Amino acid sequence: MQIPEGYILISKVEYEQLLKDNGELRKQVELLTARVKEMEGMLHKDSHNSNKPPSSDGLKRKVQNNREKSERKVGGQIGHKGKTLEMVKNPDHIIEHKVSHCDHCGMDLSGIETKKMYRGQVHDLPPVKIEVTEHRVEIKQCPACGKETVAHCEVPPTAQYGKRIKSLAVYLNQYQMIPYERTRELMEDLFGGCPSAEVLQQSNQLCYDNIEHKVEEEIKEAIVQSAVIHNDETGIRCEGKTKWIHVSSTQEQTYFAIDPKRGTEAMDRINILPRFTGKSIHDRWASYECYEQAQHFYCNAHLLRELSAQEDDGKNWASKMKTILLDAFALSKQEQKEQTQIASIEERYDALVTKAIEEEPLPQKPSHQRGKVAKSKSLNLLECFRYKKEKVLGFLHHPDVPFDNNLAERDLRMVKLKQKISGCFRTQKGAEVFCRIRSYISTLKKQEKNVWDALRISISSPQLQPIEIRGG
Repeated sequence: MQIPEGYILISKVEYEQLLKDNGELRKQVELLTARVKEMEGMLHKDSHNSNKPPSSDGLKRKVQNNREKSERKVGGQIGHKGKTLEMVKNPDHIIEHKVSHCDHCGMDLSGIETKKMYRGQVHDLPPVKIEVTEHRVEIKQCPACGKETVAHCEVPPTAQYGKRIKSLAVYLNQYQMIPYERTRELMEDLFGGCPSAEVLQQSNQLCYDNIEHKVEEEIKEAIVQSAVIHNDETGIRCEGKTKWIHVSSTQEQTYFAIDPKRGTEAMDRINILPRFTGKSIHDRWASYECYEQAQHFYCNAHLLRELSAQEDDGKNWASKMKTILLDAFALSKQEQKEQTQIASIEERYDALVTKAIEEEPLPQKPSHQRGKVAKSKSLNLLECFRYKKEKVLGFLHHPDVPFDNNLAERDLRMVKLKQKISGCFRTQKGAEVFCRIRSYISTLKKQEKNVWDALRISISSPQLQPIEIRGG
């Protein structure tokens, strides 16, 4: 038998082996192609299609966020209450500017009656300097018993910085996020006094100790008793390791805590979520849902970003789902909404999810692989919409449930700002001090209280209670 040119004679066994090898190679190519696509997707992630912060976008193209453009004009809106600087009735100082002669002909006008006068006021800071108060404490000896009596005075016989300077140091370092060295430079330039870094650290520690029991526990208890709370967490470098700062927030309270763990082990130690029985708003981090005594609702801002990532990958259903969620958000803002409108949104939602899952390819399990096959991100997201519908659309049925988790994210933004300025926490104690004082400051701001006054009172004495915290 003559073999045609270009053909090779092989046995049936060899042919079957080649077919098998070809099939295995095709599967490997498919897996590697999928892996390359996944890696390319990671390179194209930014703040508009993932949970990465806008600061990580760098100097790349402008990111189109998920906000819809408003019809309102730029600037102050109608009815906006302005804050124009106004004159005061009783100024601290008055300087009279008199006319002595005519600027035109030079005639003496000192005896001429004033025709009219206008007032102008300058609001400015007085010269600031550190005042030194010396305490002279008498010691007298009793002629009857011979024992000495010392006058009562809390100031020891040494030179020290006062409570106002220490509270200002805490204000600058913990609230305005100014590092120790720059805080020292600022105080030196303004007041001519320069507390050491050790004094600044001791001031933070004093404030931390004085608000330990009453304030911290009141904030935690107010959050536990609230009807709705927001939860989130973020990673931060501390002692050369990645640790996690957790936040639980309401409209009037904020509580931060740092822990080496991210999941339920840390949440149990913080001891807010294990006792909370209301409505909990968060992203899809599974650890939150381990606390089944609470009702759970998802942050739709996170879901919109995940949908943007799927949209970038060519998933048509993702853009349609974004439209449905935004339509639902617009409906939730209406004062009057009918049940038929909500039902219409849910019907569109169900129909889209059902159709998209039917069209989504199931993962193929390689012959050599054991165990379950990982589902695609697209399929995982679709199953979230399918099986967690009440957590996604909960804001339509519960007026007190928000569309997103922006409250907790805004609170954590201050943590990321601290990280951006300082880079890390060198010690666990420093991180704990920051979390406790920051919880206090954030709570004060939400309740529209003066942070400077509160810190001054808190640092003055352990016997003086800080400004009262309003409950949830």
